[in-house]
Order: sequence, then C-alpha cells, then structure tokens
Amino acid sequence: MDSLSEVEVQALIAHAELVDPVETPNNNHYSFYPQTLEDAGAYFRCFRVDWSSAYPALVARGLMVATPERVALTESGLAAARTVRAQRPPIWYFYKEYYTAGPKSAAFARYCEEVFGKHLHQANFSDMPQLDFLLEVAALDATMRVLDLGCGVGMIAEYISDVTGAHVWGMDYMPEAIAAAQVRTTAKRDRLAFDVGNLDALPYPDGAFDAILSVDTLYMPRNLDDTLRRIYRMLAPGGQFFVFWMEMVWDPDASRTMLEPNQTTLATALTRVGLTFRAWDFSAGTWGLMQRKRVVAERMRAEFEAEGNGFIYENLMAESIADSGEYDSTSCNFRRYLYQVRV
Repeated sequence: MDSLSEVEVQALIAHAELVDPVETPNNNHYSFYPQTLEDAGAYFRCFRVDWSSAYPALVARGLMVATPERVALTESGLAAARTVRAQRPPIWYFYKEYYTAGPKSAAFARYCEEVFGKHLHQANFSDMPQLDFLLEVAALDATMRVLDLGCGVGMIAEYISDVTGAHVWGMDYMPEAIAAAQVRTTAKRDRLAFDVGNLDALPYPDGAFDAILSVDTLYMPRNLDDTLRRIYRMLAPGGQFFVFWMEMVWDPDASRTMLEPNQTTLATALTRVGLTFRAWDFSAGTWGLMQRKRVVAERMRAEFEAEGNGFIYENLMAESIADSGEYDSTSCNFRRYLYQVRV
C-alpha cells in the first residue's frame, strides 16, 4: 500500500465496495453496500478526491481494466483493494476528520469539560472518575514507563504523566492525532513521547513497559488474540495491563450472558490466550454519562454547527442514550468494565 497514492487508494476501495462489499464494526455513519460510486464516495467523508486521475496508473499496473463504458478491478486489483480497505476502514476516515477538526473546536472543549469533568479530547466513555480510579489502582509513579494505546491527540496520556510523573508513550494510527500531540507537548518531551503505530503490529520491544493502558481502543485489532499476546510480552516483570471495555447486546432476544465480566469478547479472548484478569463494573456510571452526552450535545448543537463541526455533534448523539430513567442492570443492553491483567 505504501506505493499507492491517496487517490489510488480511494479508487480501489470505492470500486471494491461495489463488487465485494464488507461490513466492518463502527461504520461511523457510512452506509454499507453502496449501489453507485457516488454512494461509495461517502466512505471517505470530507477527504474524498476525484478518482479519475488514478485510473491510468492503476490500469498500467494491472489493477484495473478500462473499456469505453467503464473501468473495473482486475483480480489483482480486488486483492489490493481488500488489503487497503482493511487498513483504512470507514472509521479511519472518521478519525482523520475528527483529529483534524476536533482539537480546534472550542465547542468540543466546552463539551468535554461539562460531560467528562475535564477537557482531554475524549473520544470514548471514560469520564474523570473512571480515569482517576484507573490511576489509583495502577499506582503509577515517576519511575514507571507507561504506554497509552490509541492515544488520539494524547491529552489523556499527558494528564497521566502530569499527575503521576510517569514517562508516558502514546501510540495512535492517525498521523494527524500524533502530530497534534507532539506539537502540544514539546516542552514535556523528557517524559512524553508519541508514535504512529497500529494495534495489529505494535512497534515496541518485549519488556518495554511497566504499564499499558487501553481506553476504548481494543475494538480495532483484526486479531484480538494476537494483539493481547503481543501486549503481554511488552510488559516488564511485575507490569500491568488495563483496558476499559464496553460490551453491548443489540438483539433484545439474544442471551445476556456475554455481558457478564468473564464472558465479554475481551474476557473470552484473555482466557483463550491464558491470561487471568480482574474486572471492575462501571456500567451504572456510564449510563449516567451517556445520558449527559445527549443532553449537553443537544444543547450545544448550534455551536458545533456554527463551527462547521456538525459531524462531531452527530457522533456524540450516536454515543448517547435517550432514556432518562435510572440504570437497571436487568434491562440495560451494555456493560462497561475496567479490566486489569498482571504479569
């Protein structure tokens, strides 16, 4: 994929979406199974480009064929398209837009202060009580090396380092997010570092960290078992691994067994790879957080739209709930846990 330009990547993905559509988790407002190239263009959000300039090069490389009526993928072109689509699912383009616009949004900063308790550019469901509980349990200090997986613009990583003195590395697969983190924390380079990386190919040596944190990011690996094994090897003796994880049941008639702390997708993966864990239940607090998300987002809608950031508002609403009732564990369709694994 490194040899393909952005316009070539988009052309391959768009044509693959028509002949070989694939659903992926977290579509972020993209409708799968497009019927036209115009529909497929929504995949790329505001970053869509004119693909016509890519076709001659793709034809020359044998990835597409051209007739007077149309261009189409060859067999090798479809294989290439599948590869780049796996590396850039719809959510990749959502985060590209989110990390381009979000750090500049005064509305989102105010939203985070009110909903989460502090503006750390949160792209998840962890408010300050949850984050501070994690830090209390982890007992980090200035002697420790910590990795924040999927750090976004690195404000949570920076907060952790500021509070504990720990040396914190942040990793994210969005270059825009890492660039923002590096610029913002230049004066703290002695204890903060940020890298572009992927959860499917973690770029750190064995035993590199005393603690590894994942705040709503382990939904992304293509092979969760392999990623968990790699994370465990990256921990030093006595190290700890913490994961905030949300499990949901969408079918009202489905079994709710998978909402139990030892039956979630993460818990069963940890068990498969031979790792024992402890879990704390944050479901009730998260229910209240998701209610606040909706109330505050609705009140601030005009502010987001005035900035041209209506898509942030839409995503916040999608992460919220309209139910104004009290949390009921017997009917709630999700559970949220903090998992801890020790070496």
